[in-house]
Amino acid sequence: MKPHRYFTLGLVLAFGLPWLVMVVGPHAAMRHLEPIPYGEADFESAFVPENSYFPPGRAGLVAQGYRVYAQEGCAYCHTQVIRPTYAGRDRWREGWTGRGPGWSGEEPPTEVRETMPLDYLGERYAFLGVQRIGPDLANYGWRIKDEATVHRQLYDPRSVHSWSVMPAFQHLYEVRRRDGQGSDEALKLEAKHAPPEGYEVVPGDKAKALVSYLRTLRKDYIRPGSGEPASSAGGEPLPSAVPAPAGAPGGAPPGGAPPAGAPPAGAPPAP
Repeated sequence: MKPHRYFTLGLVLAFGLPWLVMVVGPHAAMRHLEPIPYGEADFESAFVPENSYFPPGRAGLVAQGYRVYAQEGCAYCHTQVIRPTYAGRDRWREGWTGRGPGWSGEEPPTEVRETMPLDYLGERYAFLGVQRIGPDLANYGWRIKDEATVHRQLYDPRSVHSWSVMPAFQHLYEVRRRDGQGSDEALKLEAKHAPPEGYEVVPGDKAKALVSYLRTLRKDYIRPGSGEPASSAGGEPLPSAVPAPAGAPGGAPPGGAPPAGAPPAGAPPAP
């Protein structure tokens, strides 16, 4: 065999074998997995309603927001994964690891867990992220204090944090002439961030859908059959399952891929 053939064979083995082991193998093993129903033992917890699944599905406005998140390229700047302790300090960052379904808001949140592959079941695209320019959003739903602030961050990030490097998503909003007292949905913008006199900024359909999706971001659900205790009573129960439409995991219909050339963008930083 000639030397260049040895070289070619070496390249194939060097790149082909890792690709088979790290990409093709896991894909073949997990491609047919579906959301897991909770069992009777799980229903003993007040935080797991009957007929619910792990992880919960998405439908309606939330499913639309999932697609907007993909189309706007939020995964270019934000991750949705809490790494184990040997890989980073994610689990020590305040609020990043979630709260758990039993958290009532009266006691300090406790560390829950890192994310795992099953957390992404039913999602057409697992938004692990390209790089972490902004904060991780795996459990961002817990950190949202009010939707109005999130809309302000999306429309004009520096109206909330002057140091923000996040791009503005003003194309998701409408600047229109104010009618009378104005809309209840109008953003409360001040000083240089406010629209011209007599005008107001209101969220469009895509902005509303995106914020609805961001509010659902939680990857700290109880795993079926894990025996994980639900902490203090009075917390928020798990949402009931929303089955994904046929051929559309996670509520995203076929053809919901991010468009080619979508601009790098990000979802709002933590309040």
